[in-house]
Amino acid sequence: MTSRPVAVRAAAFTAPSRWSKRPMRSVRYDALWPNGRIDFDISLVDTMYRGAPADYSPVAQAVNDRCPEVGAGPWIDELGFEVEGPSLPAGRAGGGTEGSRQRFRPVKGRPQRPHRAVWQVIARFALLSAGTAGLTATGNEGPVAFVWFLPTISGLALLGSRIGRRKPW
Repeated sequence: MTSRPVAVRAAAFTAPSRWSKRPMRSVRYDALWPNGRIDFDISLVDTMYRGAPADYSPVAQAVNDRCPEVGAGPWIDELGFEVEGPSLPAGRAGGGTEGSRQRFRPVKGRPQRPHRAVWQVIARFALLSAGTAGLTATGNEGPVAFVWFLPTISGLALLGSRIGRRKPW
């Protein structure tokens, strides 16, 4: 009998943070043993790091990389390959006391939302163009022109605040 599991997997869930009560992503690990027994909420380091330090790193990376943001990932064998195994039993999706906080790393190649600064620049250009169009349509005099002057000057000032920053986008 081997002292190491046949496969391990990560199951991610959200639970409220202890202090701020905001939902945080936590991950717990399950182990599949050769006799078919499944141990829930194991320490991946204690289970996999048994005299073979070179084998732990690829397995831990494969388990964490293939784990979805919420839910159970596939079973990963000692070589880092996906294997068939039992599914997650009902009622074991994860609890607030299990697991440890893990940072979610999205899979490469999946489209990401544009950075917040891009949306800010788009909004500033929209202010500038709306104000300029309003000034052009109404002329340069009167109270209506002053109303259209405000978004123009605001857009210019906000766009000017981006100048000189290290990362403009």
